[in-house]
Amino acid sequence: MSTEDTQPQPVDFLAAERAVAEDQIGAAWQLHVEQVQEQLERGWRQHVGRALAERFDALQTQFGTEVETRASAMAAEESARAKAAAERVMSERLNQTARRLEQAEDGGGWAGALLDGASAWSARAILFSIINGELQYEDHRAIEEQNLRALLDIRVPTKDAPAFATVLETMDTVIAMATSNELSSQLAEILGANEEKRVCLAPVIVGQSEQKRRVAAILYVESNGEPLDANVLEVVTALAGMALDCRQAAQRATTQAPAGALMAIAPVAHAPAPVEPGPVPVQTPDSPDWARLSREEQELHAKAQRFARVRVAEMRLYQAQAVRQGREQARLYMALRGEMERGRAQFKHEFLTVPSMIDYFHLELVRTLANDDASLLGVEYPGPLV
Repeated sequence: MSTEDTQPQPVDFLAAERAVAEDQIGAAWQLHVEQVQEQLERGWRQHVGRALAERFDALQTQFGTEVETRASAMAAEESARAKAAAERVMSERLNQTARRLEQAEDGGGWAGALLDGASAWSARAILFSIINGELQYEDHRAIEEQNLRALLDIRVPTKDAPAFATVLETMDTVIAMATSNELSSQLAEILGANEEKRVCLAPVIVGQSEQKRRVAAILYVESNGEPLDANVLEVVTALAGMALDCRQAAQRATTQAPAGALMAIAPVAHAPAPVEPGPVPVQTPDSPDWARLSREEQELHAKAQRFARVRVAEMRLYQAQAVRQGREQARLYMALRGEMERGRAQFKHEFLTVPSMIDYFHLELVRTLANDDASLLGVEYPGPLV
C-alpha cells in the first residue's frame, strides 16, 4: 500500500470538525435559549406578582381610606343627630319646667316644678328655703326612694354650713364636697357624708323687680353618676327665681303683703339691706286675714302649711300606687288611712294651738291628693279638724 493511501484527507477532517462545532453551537444555543426562557418566565412571574401586590396594596389602602371616610361621615351624622335630639330633649324639659313654674298656683306647685326640672339631671335634688338665716327643708326628688323625714325636724344655721353660707354670700352656684365641714354635721349625717362625692348648690334668687337681689332658697343637687352640669341647673334655678319673683311682686301689689309672702318662702336680705319680715303663709280663700295675725301666728301658719305640703307630697311620692287606687275607687282615706291619721294627729298636736289656725292638712289633701274633688276622699273620711 502506498503512503498516499494511508494519510487522512483534509476535506473529511474539516467536515467532521465542522459538524462537531455546529453540534456544540446548537447545544450552546439551546442552553442559552432555555436559560433566557427560564429567566423570562421567572422575571415575568416576579414582575406580575409585584404588580399585583402593588395594585392590591393600593386597593387595600383606598378601601381602608374609603371605609374610614364613610365611617367618619356616618359617625359625624349620627353624632349630629344625637346632639340635636339631646338638645331637643333639654329644650323640651326646660320649656316644660318654665311653663310649670309660671303656672304654679302655690308654693307646693312651684317647688315641685323646680325639683322635677332639676331631677332630670341629678340623682337627688333637695330644696331648702332660707328663713331667718337658717336652712329649712321644703321638698325633694330622688331616683331611688329615700327617707329624708329627719330633715323635717331640723333647721340648720347657715353659719354651720359653710358651702351654703358661700352661696348666700356670693349669690352664685357652688360645687362642694359632701362632708360635714361643708354641709354641717347634721346634713352630712342625714344625706350621707362622702369625701368622694361632689354636690352642687344653686341659689334661687329673687328681688329683681325691686332691684334688690337676695337668695330665697338653695337647690342641693347630687350627681347621677355623670359630671354635674351646673349650667343647666343654673338655668333651672334662674327660671324658678324669675317665676317666684313675679308672683311675689304680684301678691304684694294686690295684698300689700311684705316680700316673701308668696310660696311661704322668706327671702334673706343681705347686709346692709334692712331685715325683712319673716315667713308669711300663702293666703287661700279659707285663710284668716294674716295681716291681723301676730308675727308668731304668721310663722305658725307658714309652718303648718309647709307641714301639710310635705306630708301630702310624701304620700304622693312613696304611696303612689295607693293614691292611684284611692282616686279610682273614690276612697283615698281608706287607701291611706294610716298616713292620714298620723298626719292629722301630728297637725292637731303641733298647730291647733291658736284660735286662728285652720286645717291646712285637710286643704292640702283635697287640693293635691284628691285633685280638688273632696268626694274622692270617700265617705269614711272624718272631715277637717276645725
